[in-house]
Amino acid sequence: MFGKSTTVPLPLAVALTGSLSGCGAPDAPRDLTTFQDSTATVDILESSTLCSNCITIERVVALGDTTDTPGQGYINWSRYATVDDSGNYWVGQQQEGVVKIWDAQGRFLRQIGQRGDGPMEFQRPAPVRTDSEGRVHVFDLDTGRETVWNADFSFESSRSVYPRGGHLAVPLGAEGRYLLNMGTSRAGLADTPLHIVDGTDVLHSFGRMAGLDATGYAPRVLAVGRQQRIYSARTDEYLIQIWSESGRRILGLRGPRLNEREPSREPWSPDNPPRQQMYAMQVDDQQRLWVVSSARKDDWQDHMEYRRMPNGRVAYGPVDDDMKAVFEMRIDLIDLATGSLIATRRHDALLEAFVGDGLVVETVENERAYPQMVVWRLGFDSKG
Repeated sequence: MFGKSTTVPLPLAVALTGSLSGCGAPDAPRDLTTFQDSTATVDILESSTLCSNCITIERVVALGDTTDTPGQGYINWSRYATVDDSGNYWVGQQQEGVVKIWDAQGRFLRQIGQRGDGPMEFQRPAPVRTDSEGRVHVFDLDTGRETVWNADFSFESSRSVYPRGGHLAVPLGAEGRYLLNMGTSRAGLADTPLHIVDGTDVLHSFGRMAGLDATGYAPRVLAVGRQQRIYSARTDEYLIQIWSESGRRILGLRGPRLNEREPSREPWSPDNPPRQQMYAMQVDDQQRLWVVSSARKDDWQDHMEYRRMPNGRVAYGPVDDDMKAVFEMRIDLIDLATGSLIATRRHDALLEAFVGDGLVVETVENERAYPQMVVWRLGFDSKG
């Protein structure tokens, strides 16, 4: 459950109480926009009148070849994609070392690049943004190279970005800086999972709070809002850290506990269920934070079974490997000015990543067992 109060004392200037009325803001909201205690973590507020039908989700399009003999339009699993100014979807394909492009109706257009380490070549391509001139920027997470493509799919330029081997790259403004989630052995940076880079220069490294985060590298869920405020969270904990563009911690927002047990290497069992986790975040134009996380269904154990694996071991897993029978997704909408939960809902689509404003994707198998990337649009209807 979400909390009703802060986990540390707040200054008297900040109201400690608030309630939600329908789908609106709290009646007497606290103000976190002027909050000064950078060591604090506050609970996200919830109320009994929380809106559960204000969030809309609409299926937009499915990407990926559906013919009996799939060709270049075949799609492999990916969470790295973006949308250009024409509504085309650029999807990174690590398995082939290329970027594939579909139009707004889901028709395959072409692929660009090839596997390699040089210009116009990729290892783990991640299309990350479309700039003001309509050019698409593709960041290679393995080689640390940014490649820019024109709207007509022609090559524009490329440059090296230090360091390589990242888990996630998020553009930080329009000046060419990136926020990277990655591990590094560079002296003094081994315990910092987040790095702001400009070309080959590392400007700031940060991301670990003593007493809140374990030492060392860990994957993060990331989002960047206005004024380049950075939002980060470990995948297994609903604890959102807010940072300035220079890596100074501003505040922490704590949501519900995702898992009762600490992470372990023990196999799944009725007492050690598949773990719930955060998958994606995005800040919208109204300074609201969208948070997508997985939630086990109440009857999840009814869809699990013990079966013997090829190595002879007995494993506990989903029947027919159907994770949709075990999990659904929780979509939360948080007002960042007050740290209050505006709306929440559940949905069966196993959403994984945002690829555009309000656009989030999941990977499914069609009736021929071919993978497809399904694009969904999230919205907010205050009259819900």
